[in-house]
Amino acid sequence: MKEISLADCYGHAGLTSEATNIALRLKPFDTISKAVDADRILDLVRFYFGMPVARDTDWFSKPIVDADPAFSMVVNKREVSILAMALLAHEVAVEEKPVAALAVLVASASGRREPAIWPQFVEVISAAARDLAISQRRAGPPKQIRARALSDDLGGSKENLITAADPTELNAVLKKLNVDSREMDKHLAAQVSAALQPLRDEIANLREEKDMLWWLIGGQSCDLQRTYASMSEGKAAYMIGLDFAKRCRTPLGPHASEFLIKKALGEGRDGKLAKFRVDALPNLFSDSELKVISCSSEIDGLRDLCFLNNAMSRANDLGLPNCWKKKYGEDGSLSDKTSFEAEEVALQSFREALLLRTLTE
Repeated sequence: MKEISLADCYGHAGLTSEATNIALRLKPFDTISKAVDADRILDLVRFYFGMPVARDTDWFSKPIVDADPAFSMVVNKREVSILAMALLAHEVAVEEKPVAALAVLVASASGRREPAIWPQFVEVISAAARDLAISQRRAGPPKQIRARALSDDLGGSKENLITAADPTELNAVLKKLNVDSREMDKHLAAQVSAALQPLRDEIANLREEKDMLWWLIGGQSCDLQRTYASMSEGKAAYMIGLDFAKRCRTPLGPHASEFLIKKALGEGRDGKLAKFRVDALPNLFSDSELKVISCSSEIDGLRDLCFLNNAMSRANDLGLPNCWKKKYGEDGSLSDKTSFEAEEVALQSFREALLLRTLTE
């Protein structure tokens, strides 16, 4: 992904440099970008989509206010979204953090949640996520093993190390040799480990691909012990996304994730797949099944973004068929009346599961 400058972000939002104080934002932007971690990436996503942020936001606002006392998080709400977009672009393009791209895609919910500015940014992030998924699995070049030379006090010295077979000098030299030998062993072990890392990564990729292949051939959910073809479309879609995410070793999964998910969902089904509302999905599962698939502990702090997992969690905690809806609505999640195609449910379930796992590892 090509880096998007702060000025470009203002331009995409329809603001020119003459109409804004971009010069007053450059230094705060650099300060904020250095303070961004995984939790703050989530807050940046919320800023970009115009969602409320419950946590303290001084880490974001204080550097800007110090440079421009007239700045306000309320009055300049649109500019907050612009700065958040620029920071997210920096995290993806420069820092190459997959969690930033993943969080944007999860929040977008296949386009059902409209961002506050420049919706095309989600498409840019989607393309960048595909590139990151490829680069994360690309084997690095093999590294040469370089032996560490003896220290100058030993092998590099042109003078005799011991004069007249002095026992004291001999003891000192032996101690130096012992220390130098240990350092050489550590250096060699580190060199060998670095040289073997590409091979270990390649083996891990092959194991992952093998697991995915057998999962696709089997067409069965290990958690529910049922084939996807025997489930209703909505239930199968949610479980396919969840089960496939468990087989991915990287935060974004393989480049072919979307194809494999659609392939698994289409097995044994003819014709166009149905649409489902969010409030209908938990009712497709029994109480015992909800206990197996819900993630009540991991979802805390992400209920507004991971709406599918939140719906399952609230239904498990508060009960079916409708007891969970009021609390779900208070969480700031996507409206439970929102409809999705089965393939979109599977993809959203997959991305949410990856995000929850990445943030809890």
